[in-house]
Amino acid sequence: MKDNRYKKYIGYGVTAFLVIAASIFFFFFLFKLDSIRGFFSFLARILEPFFLGAVIAYLVAPFYNLLHRNLYDFFSRKMKPRRAGQLSVGISLFISIVAVLLVIFSLFAMIVPQFVNSIINIFNSLETYSINLQHWIGEMLEGNPELAAKVDATLIKYYEVLMTWLDSKMTPDLEALFTSISGLGDLFSGIVSRVFTVVRVAKDFLIGIIASAYLLVAKRHLIAQAKKITYGLFPLKTANYIIYEGRYIHTVFGGFIRGKLLDSLIIGILCFIGCTLFKFPYALVISVIVGVTNIIPFFGPFVGAIPSALLILMVDPIKCIYFVLFVVVLQQFDGNVLGPKILGNTTGLSSFWVLFSIILFGGLFGFVGMIIGVPVFAVIYSLISNTINHLLKKKTLSLETNDYELLDHVDESNSDFIHLKDPTLK
Repeated sequence: MKDNRYKKYIGYGVTAFLVIAASIFFFFFLFKLDSIRGFFSFLARILEPFFLGAVIAYLVAPFYNLLHRNLYDFFSRKMKPRRAGQLSVGISLFISIVAVLLVIFSLFAMIVPQFVNSIINIFNSLETYSINLQHWIGEMLEGNPELAAKVDATLIKYYEVLMTWLDSKMTPDLEALFTSISGLGDLFSGIVSRVFTVVRVAKDFLIGIIASAYLLVAKRHLIAQAKKITYGLFPLKTANYIIYEGRYIHTVFGGFIRGKLLDSLIIGILCFIGCTLFKFPYALVISVIVGVTNIIPFFGPFVGAIPSALLILMVDPIKCIYFVLFVVVLQQFDGNVLGPKILGNTTGLSSFWVLFSIILFGGLFGFVGMIIGVPVFAVIYSLISNTINHLLKKKTLSLETNDYELLDHVDESNSDFIHLKDPTLK
């Protein structure tokens, strides 16, 4: 009896200690939020190459698995299973990494030089574009000279602001740098800083490739370790639920990201073909913009079309109108034919929740948040939905959402659904 009383008091003491410790941690978290955020930013910067490697491994895993499966089937007929497994893993890994490097190098080799040349041509031709735009607006507003004069003055004002910014930011006065020791120091520091940036990016990429290779080879063992830890820490029913949800997350997240990347690549290629056929200026630059922004669900077409249309507007306003019509047709094809064919309904979210998730995660994490927001929110939505369904099931209530549309109340005595007599009141 005395032992039970002591155990009860010890339990109270431990509970009180945990509550006080949690309160102290909570207040520390609130008042030191900037420091905590800085620490995690510093930690994320250190681990950035491994994050890159994890992303590469995750995207390449289906290709690697396909190679490994086929090669193992081939080699296992000619040698011992252990040797066949080692050989198939080595060859599959080598081909996968080489394929990644070839794709990245090919993209840079094809796109970057033309992209840079297009940007340089845009800057060099800004004055010509400004004159063309003023001339076109003057013709459009020929019957309203006062409005034409105001628009013309506005264009001249913003053109001067743009050129001033370019002169100060993009083309600094190198002669001033060489006329003073401090200027030379600034120039040298700038060069060294850019060199270190290039070296850091190359180092992170190299470590990322190596990390992705290790992850591809060890992914089954790592997954097995995660399952082992899960079943060791949680009750059997809870552990089974966690494993099930993990598979669901992989299905939703992986299917959406890979499908959206493939969809955006196809749209970018189709955009380049269309821009070339219609002879739109800066076809490659515009296709890259449209393809990259198409990764963003819902808002992608608008984000990519606006700057692209402005580029064409400076060269030929009539072609700008044709381009807008072309993008509308292209995005309709993507939204109604290509996208559903590739992605299907991988998220299970309605249009409202898609819009909500993009705005929420885009506001929190920027461009990356807009890309991953939909699959992440789909997982959160699924977890909440499963929890609610579990609670409803315990109360022997219907799990079908449609049954609640005309619901007035639930009878407490027998859990019967009492519906509204007038459906317009819902």
